[in-house]
Amino acid sequence: MTEEIKDKIKKANYYKLTGSIPEGFVMVHEKVIEDLKDFDNWKDFKYYSNYIEEKNIEKVLSKDFEDGKI
Repeated sequence: MTEEIKDKIKKANYYKLTGSIPEGFVMVHEKVIEDLKDFDNWKDFKYYSNYIEEKNIEKVLSKDFEDGKI
């Protein structure tokens, strides 16, 4: 299997959420929004275009999310 396919399989739980929101909107995890209160995270968000998507994926795939703590 190629790395691209493995990556898509790994992130499958995140991508199935994209169908439940209106077109043109992005579902953002509450913890990601709270993380933006930190100035260093805000700078990363401002200068890195995929920041929100990657942080959302991290939150969805995190162990706490799987355990129902988030």
